[in-house]
Amino acid sequence: DQAADVAARRALWATEKAGRAADDRGNGVASAAVFGALNRHVPENAVIAVDVGNHAYSFGRYHESRGGQDVLMSGLLGSIGFAYPAAIGAWAATRGERPIIAVTGDGGFAQYMAELLTAVKHGMGITHVLLNNGQLGKISKEQRAGEWDVWQTSLHNPDFSAYAELCGALGVRVTASGELDDAIAGALAHEGPALVEVIADAELV
Repeated sequence: DQAADVAARRALWATEKAGRAADDRGNGVASAAVFGALNRHVPENAVIAVDVGNHAYSFGRYHESRGGQDVLMSGLLGSIGFAYPAAIGAWAATRGERPIIAVTGDGGFAQYMAELLTAVKHGMGITHVLLNNGQLGKISKEQRAGEWDVWQTSLHNPDFSAYAELCGALGVRVTASGELDDAIAGALAHEGPALVEVIADAELV
């Protein structure tokens, strides 16, 4: 019977996650804090579409699915830009009867950001959480792992929350972990598309 050992390991991991969520180096919000807030607020019947990038690894580490939540991922294809179009498809497939969450990085969303207008046009209740670290973080990580120079992975981004507002959606910008709960809860309660842009620490994944 390994139940006691598993329970002890889970308790250790919970403590580790809490420590990572509280980590603040002054360069943005830790991913553990973002997914901790999502765990607290995302409904049990939600469909969660996750893009490709470091945030997908963080989702795997920190998100704890519960109830009837379904998760959509690009899997082995590794198709960056997957999540927001997938969220639109999930909304259409469920006829808006389930909460739809999109989780992306800045690089992935920038490839399909015009589709926010599609969501606004059709009143799609998609709650989008965007982790903005100003770079293609997964590529930067792979370059460092290969002991190469980090090359051409920095991004010149707009204010995504302001962009959402210009498109007719709700846009909220989060720069500190203490703002996460109100921002995510408000976005989930909003009727129609909502975007929560989190200024994220690229090192705290």
